[in-house]
Amino acid sequence: MRKPRDGQDTRQRVLLAAQELFAAKGFSGTSLADISQRCGISDGLIIHHFQSKKNLYRQVLENLAEQYTQNLVQAKESTTSPKEMMQQTLAASFNFWKQDSAYQRISLWAYLEGQTEFAEKEALLTAGLFQEVKQLQEQGLLDNRFSPVVFLTLVIGPIHFWLRYREQFKISLNLTESSDDLDQLFLNQLIQLVTEMSHKENT
Repeated sequence: MRKPRDGQDTRQRVLLAAQELFAAKGFSGTSLADISQRCGISDGLIIHHFQSKKNLYRQVLENLAEQYTQNLVQAKESTTSPKEMMQQTLAASFNFWKQDSAYQRISLWAYLEGQTEFAEKEALLTAGLFQEVKQLQEQGLLDNRFSPVVFLTLVIGPIHFWLRYREQFKISLNLTESSDDLDQLFLNQLIQLVTEMSHKENT
């Protein structure tokens, strides 16, 4: 007797294969045939579950954005003050991107390919962080010299730059510390810098 297909298992296998390939070759460089070969599921069944390669790509992004969002939400839930929330959220963001490779690579491919679509969950997360920064500034709990969008960029941007070029720094500057030690140094000093920047007395 033929074993019935597990639709959820099939979807997960396709999503995992697609995530690996989109990270390795981008959206344009990945075909449904590539994904089919990677996961052992036919093109037709992939289309049955996801309708198109574009929808499959979108679902991969949504899943990764959900993981990122949950990571930050959990970090915020354990805090008791705006300062601690900012520090814990920053640490959680750094650790997520350090451990992740797929989301970073897919984001870079999207930039190179001119993809302008963002995951809905990531857009909602960014909007939520923007509003939190704005509210803290209005309450006098966060320095208001910086636009919320610039503040978020100044906080998150260095993380991606560091993780992308850290190994090159080690080689070109003859740094002898381990990557983990350098990461901890970077994170500690980034938190210190952002804390000082965000709580400096207004002049």
